[in-house]
Amino acid sequence: MAIMGFLRGLSRSLAALLRREREPLSPASRLGRRGEREAADHLKRLGYTILERNYRIRQGEIDLVAFRDGVLAFVEVRAQTEPAMVDALYTITRRKQRRIIKAAQTYVALNAVERGEVELRFDVVAVLFNDRGQRRDIRHIEGAFQETPKGFT
Repeated sequence: MAIMGFLRGLSRSLAALLRREREPLSPASRLGRRGEREAADHLKRLGYTILERNYRIRQGEIDLVAFRDGVLAFVEVRAQTEPAMVDALYTITRRKQRRIIKAAQTYVALNAVERGEVELRFDVVAVLFNDRGQRRDIRHIEGAFQETPKGFT
C-alpha cells in the first residue's frame, strides 16, 4: 500500500512539473511557491518530515502534509508581502477550510492512515516577506482549525 501511495505522489509531482513548464507563474503564484518552500524548510528545522507538497484532489488542495511525533499535520501556507492588510490566518475562509478538510479525508483514506494511530491536525504557516523579497517573519500556528462531526471550527 505504501508503494501505491508513493507512485500516486510521484505521478502528481510529475504532472505538476509538466504544467509548470508550460505555464508562466504570476507574481502571486511565485510568491506562494516561495512561501511553501520557506514553510517546508521551517517545518523540517522543527523536526517534521514533509510527506507531500501540493496534494490535490478535485475538491481541494493541501499545501504541505507533514509528520512528526505521531502527528500528521495538513498545512495551509499563506505568503504575504509587507505591509499586509490582513493577518494571513484570517484569509482562510470557512469554504477553504472545508476544502482542505475534504482533501485531508481523501489523503487519509487513500494512504490507509489509521486515525487511532496518529493525531490529525490542521496547521497554518504564515510567511511574511519585505518589499525586497526577503523573508521577514514566519509563524507556525498548530491546530489553526479542526475537523468536527459537524464539519470544522
